[in-house]
Amino acid sequence: MRRAMGFGLGLAAMLVSASAGERLIAADMAKPAAPRDMAWQDCVGADHPGILLRTDNLAHLKLAHDETGFRYIRFHGIFHDDMAAYREVDGKPVHDFTKVIAAYDAILKTGMKPFVEIGFMPHDLATGTKPIFYWQANGSPPKDYGKWADFIADFISTMEARFGKAEVQSWRFEVWNEPNLDGFWTDGNQQEYFKLYDTTVKAIKKVDPTLKVGGPATAGAAWVPEFIAHAKAAGVPVDFITTHTYGVKGGFLDEKGDGDNKLDPDPASISGDVWKVRHEIDASTMPGLPLYFTEWSTSYNPRDPIHDDYLSAAFILDKLKKSEGAAGSMSYWTYTDLFEEAGPPPAAFHGGFGLISRDGIRKAAFFAYKYLDHLGAQTVTGGDAQSIVTRDGDNFAGLVWNYTTPEMTESNRPYFRKLHPAPAADPVKLTVTALKPGTYKLTIRRTGYDANDAYSQYIRWGLPKDLSAGQIETLRTLTADKPELERTVKVGADGVFRRAIPFRINDVALVRLERVSP
Repeated sequence: MRRAMGFGLGLAAMLVSASAGERLIAADMAKPAAPRDMAWQDCVGADHPGILLRTDNLAHLKLAHDETGFRYIRFHGIFHDDMAAYREVDGKPVHDFTKVIAAYDAILKTGMKPFVEIGFMPHDLATGTKPIFYWQANGSPPKDYGKWADFIADFISTMEARFGKAEVQSWRFEVWNEPNLDGFWTDGNQQEYFKLYDTTVKAIKKVDPTLKVGGPATAGAAWVPEFIAHAKAAGVPVDFITTHTYGVKGGFLDEKGDGDNKLDPDPASISGDVWKVRHEIDASTMPGLPLYFTEWSTSYNPRDPIHDDYLSAAFILDKLKKSEGAAGSMSYWTYTDLFEEAGPPPAAFHGGFGLISRDGIRKAAFFAYKYLDHLGAQTVTGGDAQSIVTRDGDNFAGLVWNYTTPEMTESNRPYFRKLHPAPAADPVKLTVTALKPGTYKLTIRRTGYDANDAYSQYIRWGLPKDLSAGQIETLRTLTADKPELERTVKVGADGVFRRAIPFRINDVALVRLERVSP
């Protein structure tokens, strides 16, 4: 290890020659490799539609969309009782989609689209009364599948009447959430879920056969071969497969965040599940089905401080890179800490799932997605296993990271509530060739320890429950994403640019070269 280095202009401006201990990245702008894998941008998760109608939550959603380009949003509970979509009067169903329309209207106004998770069960239609979550979701089957089918058909008809067929045909419809877990679905009963799926997909397709419907939306990458085999035998359509995975060992559900977990050190965590399901699909009777991971993150615990830690940014990029080519969507769970499954957010930083804190502060994880959005549309050759190098016309953009799993002798909660300064890692020698000669604007941005890292400062303050206005402003300043280097550079007739970039463990750096003149 070398002594940790600063990141000022003097060091960042130095030219380098190859030496032992350097990490070499040689991007060749003349050799495009392929269009980028954009599964990371396809979708992001949220809690339930009731909070999506709140001003602060919508502000966080707009921030996430504007700075990352997320396209779809998926959340629980579109038919939860607070949406008042279904009730019975004297045993007769009454459908009212007013609040559902308001939620989808708000989403569309941000520039995003719904990835519709169909659930949970309205009280008046449910067979059971056992609730889950602070907001009391009902995970039981319908007492009358005929009434459920009519309700779903009316839902689809109403959405198409309100938003237009072309718009709704661009949405996706996923049947339920994690039915293999008791609490989300009665006893995790597989056969009962298959019955729900069959009824639901038939009701949707009867209204509009072109709509895309899928499942089984399971925890832990489960049930996929069984689900496909059932659909084939029953003759019901499946347009895509959905499932979930998280980066900790053991378990799949911690409703209140009471437990504790430990980061899985396996290099194939997350990506192993993604590729496993891809292979299961392709070995099935329905090969080639799109695969959407509609939830994934470091941890499924809604009170796990790993979500707040700077390590999460490099973790995200490592797992996404290793999953490239396997899935059409990798929907991060979730975009904001304004999230109420375990109750209202209890502290400024409380281990919530979000990319954005309760107070609107961008976490380090947020910048992983922001930087992905600042890359070019086409990859070029020369990157390594922890980088993405791209071009956009004459411009170069490269995202480089160091993901190193910490050596943990304790679980996440105690470990990630302490400060962990990052030791130096091998510096990166970046060489970009086949650039057009001329003047370029060079920009380097970074997230990592004390770089776009609000949480480390929060730890220094003693993990206060609430932040003062001054503390919030300090954290906004610390996460303003100001470039660590911004200057013009000349590329000569040889078309070569070289730069040494210092690195620390679990740093993420975005390097951009934008041609401004010949």
